[in-house]
Amino acid sequence: MRKLSFSLILLLGFISFNAQAAEEDQPPYGVVFGQIYDAMEHKTLKRRGNVRSVKLRTADRPTDTEELRAEICDEYGLQIITWRSYIRSLSSTAARHIEITEEFTVKYGKPKLRRGSAFWQAKGFVVVAKIRSKDKIHQNQIRYFGPKNEPCFEKLIIHQQQQLKNK
Repeated sequence: MRKLSFSLILLLGFISFNAQAAEEDQPPYGVVFGQIYDAMEHKTLKRRGNVRSVKLRTADRPTDTEELRAEICDEYGLQIITWRSYIRSLSSTAARHIEITEEFTVKYGKPKLRRGSAFWQAKGFVVVAKIRSKDKIHQNQIRYFGPKNEPCFEKLIIHQQQQLKNK
């Protein structure tokens, strides 16, 4: 639980930077930030406090999609979208990361680079692209953070801290 809270705090810190942004700042995959939870449209994977992790059902996704998830906040609606590619070799993942970075640089401007991740500031959201490596498994990952993700996840962290105190 502490590891998750620490990860969320780090994540909130990462998204508070300034970078150049181009004019094309449309949210991805045909979704809208602030979209509310709909059981007919979303399959809940996990609920933590005020946030539901769901599988997104949308036809508007890259052909190399393994998984498309979203974090939907009770109060602020959809605030985080996570795309992951199929599992690849490290060299294939690195090549695809370069393609993604080039594509997003055209869309959103020059990224800020930090520990192998590329960050872009768009109008109303932040985009992070990275290579996800775990136990010799490699995937490309793109995360989109909506405009109300900080208050949403601050409330989640408070909820988690209260749960830890009650144990």
